[in-house]
Amino acid sequence: MLPQETIRRKRDRAPLSAAEIAEFVAGITDGRVSEGQVAAFAMAVFLNGMSREEAVALTLAMRDSGDVL
Repeated sequence: MLPQETIRRKRDRAPLSAAEIAEFVAGITDGRVSEGQVAAFAMAVFLNGMSREEAVALTLAMRDSGDVL
């Protein structure tokens, strides 16, 4: 999925799946997602919030984006 589609869905208050969130985080770590897109996603989350499931998925995706000790 394109990063801008994930941002648009969050901006429009649509729930994000764990797969969408994991793909967005993977894009951040490998450079497919720009700093501007990260900022737009952060603003959409700040304005619209995240459900508990989205927050857990984001936390797990961030944890799994690097070396887990």
